[in-house]
Amino acid sequence: MRKNNIYKLTSIILIIFSIFSYFFGFYFDESSTAAGSRNGDFKLIWNNMLIFLNNDLVSSINHPDYLDSRAPTAYILHKIFNPFAGTEIGFRKSVFFISTFLPVLFYVCIKKRFKDSDDLLLILISSTILLSPYFRTSAYWGLGENYGIIFLLLTFLSLSHLENENIKYKFKDYIKIANIIFLSCLCFYFDQKLIIIPLICFLKIIFSRQPLKIKTFSIFLYSIMALPYIYLIIVWGSLIPTHAALARKVGTELFFDQIGYASTIIAFYILPLLMFKKDHFVASIKNISIRSESYLPILFFVFYFIYLFFFFNFSDQFLGKGFIHKISYILFDNYYYRLIFTFISFFISSLIILFYTNKKPQDFYVIGYFFVLSVFLYPIFQEYFDPLILILAFTFFSTKINLTYKSSIVLYFYLLIFLVCTNIYYLNLVSF
Repeated sequence: MRKNNIYKLTSIILIIFSIFSYFFGFYFDESSTAAGSRNGDFKLIWNNMLIFLNNDLVSSINHPDYLDSRAPTAYILHKIFNPFAGTEIGFRKSVFFISTFLPVLFYVCIKKRFKDSDDLLLILISSTILLSPYFRTSAYWGLGENYGIIFLLLTFLSLSHLENENIKYKFKDYIKIANIIFLSCLCFYFDQKLIIIPLICFLKIIFSRQPLKIKTFSIFLYSIMALPYIYLIIVWGSLIPTHAALARKVGTELFFDQIGYASTIIAFYILPLLMFKKDHFVASIKNISIRSESYLPILFFVFYFIYLFFFFNFSDQFLGKGFIHKISYILFDNYYYRLIFTFISFFISSLIILFYTNKKPQDFYVIGYFFVLSVFLYPIFQEYFDPLILILAFTFFSTKINLTYKSSIVLYFYLLIFLVCTNIYYLNLVSF
């Protein structure tokens, strides 16, 4: 009992600390990623915002200086509904205020999934989002990552309708299905990489016990929701705006090497979650070797490492590629030492992912989607996965996890240390 009280007191202190650090970070213009600060991506974001404020919708979408790689959904909504978007500080404060809803929604979602867990424990877990360098940077500097994750969480909450076995298929039930489709599609319209969310929802509807008329309605509505983006593709001549498509080499080259870097980033966020698994670590290893469901993920990594052995080109390109690539430059001056370190990191990361998904291969397929995405995205950034992977693990992932104060406190400090390290790194207090 005394130990449990210590855990609870510690949790309260940590929750308060994360909240205060989040607000102080905005006040002091924290820049914990390369995208932060007025000289970072905010210059482009604010320029895009001005384009939409000073022009009509069609002209803004076709504007030659529109440089965002995302659909203009956020800019359109700011222009229509946000009276404070006309000034830099008003725009930043608005995005900060909107982003604050994300950890609150995360709490509501995990409360829905883990109904029997203590509220304090769930608040502690949800407060870890406030320690994400990329969540904070997006909130402080007007970036767009947080919008899509907010609608991801709203989509998760709306999916409860599919679990109801007593549906009478009245008009209100069609409205609920339409709500799932609308929210899931908005995930994509705020951030294209989140197309995995409407895809998951679509498959859940199609393979559910819903009658044919509901499934037909869903296909029709998803088709309607795709029309605005089809228009954007026609206007841009690509999946993203022309300038961004050229800069990111969209459709011109495949980047198979980036699967390894994506695996290191994903594994970084999955590693502390191994403590939450109901199976202990040794059991996970054993299950990988005997469960048929694990064969395909294992084969994927085996063939990938064979590919790396023959074709891997360790590029000196420093942009992107996540924390492992940065650490290799900090630790080693020698090219071959960096290469060996990177290979070992790829291998360990693949094991971590296999350990975590060995009983729920569907989770590996979601992760596999991000591997496929990394082949087409250039460069691959850590911000694409933070805090997305953690949020998916506590919501859409099927792997069973056991929430405890001890594991949650360890997760908190794990993420806090990462936040401190990113701030040190981007303040240029470490040389390499």
